Amino acid sequence: MNTLGTAFLFHFREQIRTKGFRITSIVMSVVILGFFAYNHFMSKEEEVKISVINNSSYEVNEDALGKMIEGLKYSEVEADQLDAEKEKIKEQDLDHLIVIDEKDSLPVLNYSYHRYPDPNVIYAFSTILQPQYLQKVAAEHSISQEAVGDLFATIPVEKNMLAENNGSLGIVYVFIFLMYTFIIMFGQGIAMSITGEKSTRVMEVMITKIKPVYMLFAKVLSNLAAGLIQVSIFFLAGYLAYLIGWIKTDQLSIFGFSFDLSQIDAALIFIFMFFFACGYLVYALCYAALGSVISRTEDLGSVVGPVMMLVMGALMVGIKTMMDPTGGLVTFATYFPFFSPIVAFSKYVMGELSTAELIGSGAVLVASIMLIAYLASRIYVKGVMVYGEKFKWSQLGDMMKKEKSQSL
Repeated sequence: MNTLGTAFLFHFREQIRTKGFRITSIVMSVVILGFFAYNHFMSKEEEVKISVINNSSYEVNEDALGKMIEGLKYSEVEADQLDAEKEKIKEQDLDHLIVIDEKDSLPVLNYSYHRYPDPNVIYAFSTILQPQYLQKVAAEHSISQEAVGDLFATIPVEKNMLAENNGSLGIVYVFIFLMYTFIIMFGQGIAMSITGEKSTRVMEVMITKIKPVYMLFAKVLSNLAAGLIQVSIFFLAGYLAYLIGWIKTDQLSIFGFSFDLSQIDAALIFIFMFFFACGYLVYALCYAALGSVISRTEDLGSVVGPVMMLVMGALMVGIKTMMDPTGGLVTFATYFPFFSPIVAFSKYVMGELSTAELIGSGAVLVASIMLIAYLASRIYVKGVMVYGEKFKWSQLGDMMKKEKSQSL
């Protein structure tokens, strides 16, 4: 074990001293701080510029619009300025252009925008014009205002959410993003490192000093430790933004997904770290095993292709979990070791996974990691000794066979 510890510390120091590790940590921390700073300052200064050409007998109440459209900058223009206002839309000097016409007493809206319509703008104008139209129709047909009010009374709906929490999709989104990025970056890094050591013949010197199986686990675990430190740095950057006051806990969202900070406690952090580490180990061991069977870095892409497909599959199932956490595919993925780190944690955060199911998924995941580690060590021990031969998938079966001389 002393040898394993020495190898672990060597690779760990090597990992955190690289320029890539430091640059990534600094750049991502700046990006996180910049993201929250932008949201903080721009949310106060953002204006919604709307021009209105009113060709009807209806009135537009600017004060009422301002209550429904935050940051409203309202202006009424003449009909002969229609083309000029449309040019402003194209040049993004104006956000929205509303032309109000009247056809058989009915107000008709012509809405122009640059690329994406804003439902809130449409709703606000409809809300202001609809009562005026109803009053006009009621007057024309001698209908009392009380009868009109009764006809268009809103049906009350009582909403009762039975899930244990509100789902906090922001936490799920961040976890899926971190897991995917972490696996791609560190998993492929392990495979490239092993292949590079073989191609430069460094591996031949190393295996005379330390058992190959120790080299395997030292690389995998040292990258895990370095990655967890990097993730901690990212969260510290977010915490710094919170201390500065750039994060509003009651309005926090990540790319439109709510982020409920009240859900974050010691239990959630522990479960996060558990599934994060296990998800990395599942793929890192596969990357390490496959990286050991080739001698040229140019061949790496074709060999690790199946692992990449599994990573992409985990990402897509994770996204599906956010939309339908109780579907049949998601239920299967909860216990499938290549998908369960993302899916099980996501379902837990969304309140769709019981404690028993969480423990069951974790137990299957740990057992799977032990099996994958056993098979990966068999492949690695033999793979690092293979040079020059073009890898064939049929060779994996022979590499997994146990030999007394290679026992752990």
